[in-house]
Amino acid sequence: MIKVRVALIIGLMAISCMASAQETMKKGDKAWTELEATLRDANLKWLCQGKYYKPKRQDCVDLRAKYWDDQFFEMNPGASGTQTKAQMVEGQTAGAKTYPDVVRGEGPNPTEFTLMAVYNNGTFAMAVDHTSFKIRLNAQGQPDFEHVSPTNKTGHWFLDESGKLAVVREVTYARVFVKKNGEWRPAVGASSPRAPSK
Repeated sequence: MIKVRVALIIGLMAISCMASAQETMKKGDKAWTELEATLRDANLKWLCQGKYYKPKRQDCVDLRAKYWDDQFFEMNPGASGTQTKAQMVEGQTAGAKTYPDVVRGEGPNPTEFTLMAVYNNGTFAMAVDHTSFKIRLNAQGQPDFEHVSPTNKTGHWFLDESGKLAVVREVTYARVFVKKNGEWRPAVGASSPRAPSK
């Protein structure tokens, strides 16, 4: 009888453990909020912004090449379309040779990062953000289109909140992250243009 009870207790504990492993996070709970903060930081790392700033463009390309998941890809409107990780690294490396220097804050700047969904027992997450593409100013106080990628040459621009950079493009990005070996890594990015905010 004692053996049956012990077996029953062990069985119930195993079922309980399996059930709790299958529970999903709920928007607004502590686990969700913590994951959103972790992924917001991963997003900044991927984009070499904030504490991840790198003054040499190639250093950022190298970081991405190691940080992106092996199957990473990105979808953007326009000529670049859908690109694999290898294609993006190749294109960004070529760009870094032409435009090697980056001023702090230049490039894609994500704001309004929002975790939207978590799947697969907390190892697959999707988020969105509002990304503004910023470039430096020239001596005349205009966007310095001579030192940035042609994709950032636009007819509409405005000064950012610092007054030191020009916002030349804005998009909504869908960001997908996967957790591998205990680390959240970018897996997919897809952008959709948005109207200028100013």
